[in-house]
This record gives sequence, structure tokens and C-alpha cells, in this order.
Amino acid sequence: ELKYYGISKYSFVKEYDEIEKIEENILNNNKDKLEWLEIIREGTKYIVRVEERIINDNLLSDVNYDIVASKNAVIKYISAESGEKIREVNTYVKEGDVVISSNITMPNNNKLQSTARGKVVGEVWYTIDTEYPYYYNEIIYTGNKKEVLVFNFINRRISFFDFDKYKSFDKNVKYLFKNNFIPINLALEYQYETNVINDIYTYDEAKEKAIDIAKEKLLDKYNKIIKINNVTVVSEEDITSSIRLTLFISCDEDITEYREVIAENYNIIE
Repeated sequence: ELKYYGISKYSFVKEYDEIEKIEENILNNNKDKLEWLEIIREGTKYIVRVEERIINDNLLSDVNYDIVASKNAVIKYISAESGEKIREVNTYVKEGDVVISSNITMPNNNKLQSTARGKVVGEVWYTIDTEYPYYYNEIIYTGNKKEVLVFNFINRRISFFDFDKYKSFDKNVKYLFKNNFIPINLALEYQYETNVINDIYTYDEAKEKAIDIAKEKLLDKYNKIIKINNVTVVSEEDITSSIRLTLFISCDEDITEYREVIAENYNIIE
């Protein structure tokens, strides 16, 4: 698909908004396979970052689970419906560490087993590279469309019954009559109304836009993020037509992950 959209060797450089649309199209075409995609241009190279979509099966009623941390984090909140909390708030955990155990320690130090149920929220950190142009162009389709009969002769264009003309539009043309010798034709235009955005930003405005876009992409990529706490600019670079930033972002995120427990010789609580 990258090759189809012109992200390949010996191809012309794509504009920022064009790359955004390519990312969106590829994700829409592969909803069952891709969780996230990002295309970044660095000099004469494109760096393509992709995350595969993994569909988790529903928890089985006859299987016991521990709740583990899905990512490295500092625990901010723990809610245990069942099982035993073995970690405390404000402690650091690594990916895979057990937070709520299925093993319950009784007052006599015997252990019983009951599948863990609950939720763990942790502070997670991301480093993100982002870029935003000083000149931004975007074409947005309004959803309005119509058919217009058009007569073209040399450099003249005459439209019939076009009482409410669009200021800007995209079109598909179906020729009803066309002369191969004389520049004259009669055509039916299928017009799709558009809004064209052309913005020019200062350095500070482009920097703010780049940070906003990075936060939006982060929230799109990780749907378990509850809120973004803080954004720190690690580095910034003013290149020819855009600003490039490296950001350090901290978030509160649901890091709950269920991991099946291998059966041992414990009493089972139904």
C-alpha cells in the first residue's frame, strides 16, 4: 500500500497533509490488522512506524487470572473486586508484574485461589517525534453534491441551471458530446463541494499545533489513555518549511492486563 500511495524509492516528496491522508487511508483499509501507523520524513528517508492490532479474546469463566501491568508505570489507582492487591499506589511496576494476585493469603497463612478482577491505572511515559508545517493546506468535503450541465468552448465555460454555485469543488466529468477536431464539448459534471484551508503559522503557532497533533495521535493510538498529564519539549528544530519537535509526554492510562494462572495445588473459591 505504501508503494501504491507513492511512498517508495525514486518518488517525489509528499506534502505534510498528503502524508496525513495516506496514513488515514491505510489504517481505514486495514482496520482488522493495524492499530496505528505513522509516516515521518527525515531528509531523503521515510520512517514508517506501525503497530499490529491484537484482538484479545474474552475472559473464560473457568480460568483463573492474575492482573498484571501491561506497561512500565507508576501505579496511580488500584481497584480490586476480587483477588489480593500485592502492589501499592505510587510504586513503580514493570510490564508483566503482578498487581492483583489470584492467590489470596488467609489469616492462617494458607493460600486460596480466586480469579482476580479489577482495574489498575498507572502513569505511563511516551517519547514522540512530531512535525508541523508553517504553511498548511487541507481540502475538506462538506458532503454537498450536485449535477451541473456544462458547455465548454475553447476557454469559455458556461454552466446551465447552476443557481447556487460552489466557491470550491471537486468534480467527476461525463462527456455527453465531444469533438476531437474542435475544442468544444458538452458535459455533465458531478460536483462535490469543498472547503479549502490555507493557513500560514508563526514559529510559536506551528509549535503549538505540533504539540496538539502529537497529543491527538497519542490518544488515537492508545485508547486506554485516561488523560494526558504533562508535555515536555525535549528538543525543537526549525527546518526549512516546518518545525520538528521531540516530546516527552506523561499520561494516566489503564494498564490492566489479565494473565492466565497455571493451576497449582490450591483450594478453589467458587
